[in-house]
Amino acid sequence: LFLARGDNNTMTIQMTEFDVSELAKEVVKETKMIDTSHDFDSTIQSVYINADEGLIKQAFRILIDNAIKYTEPGGKIKVQVEEKEGKAMLIVSDEGIGIPPEDLPKIFDRFYRTDESRARSTGGTGLGLSIANWICERHGGHMEVISRVGIGTKISIVLPAVSKDLIAANTNEGNG
Repeated sequence: LFLARGDNNTMTIQMTEFDVSELAKEVVKETKMIDTSHDFDSTIQSVYINADEGLIKQAFRILIDNAIKYTEPGGKIKVQVEEKEGKAMLIVSDEGIGIPPEDLPKIFDRFYRTDESRARSTGGTGLGLSIANWICERHGGHMEVISRVGIGTKISIVLPAVSKDLIAANTNEGNG
């Protein structure tokens, strides 16, 4: 339904400027309360973006949920937020099962699952990464994936960062 609304351009996107690090800290805190079987490590820097906060939170949560789903209990999941070359990078890395190289080009396809045994053991519909990718694209961004079978996966949401100077200027305009 989410993707259908997006395809029909009936999805409302509420753009605001905000510090995505606050959103990431909130998601990590909520996740740690729900999942105590994984070791979470986070390195979060302040980065401002102009985006729909609810949609970015949804995309980020999809990445963390996948990391949990495909990482054995006791495994490490690392969450990073940083600014690099004018881009906000929201990165989730895991020590999970990894994605076979031949499957990497298809992971953003709707309903794609890497194989039936994984689908049965983990559940899901194969829509999470399609939704996250749709959200990134609608915000002028993209996703990057590095994965090695048996080692883990690193998925990054890459979005345009907003200059802190520009935010300060916009805030001061309203105070005149």
